[in-house]
Amino acid sequence: MDESYDIVAIIRIEIFNVTDTYVIDVKDPENALDSLMFVLAIDAKKCTRNKRQNN
Repeated sequence: MDESYDIVAIIRIEIFNVTDTYVIDVKDPENALDSLMFVLAIDAKKCTRNKRQNN
């Protein structure tokens, strides 16, 4: 959501894949890069957490 609570993008993860696969539905193409960076940040945090648990 943006500052006026309008939906910018809908992000979901597909659960029946071998690897994490995200689907990003962006309402306005101008927000595509921001939406992608948000998903990359989530995935990086998840990878860091998994790496710590495996050590």
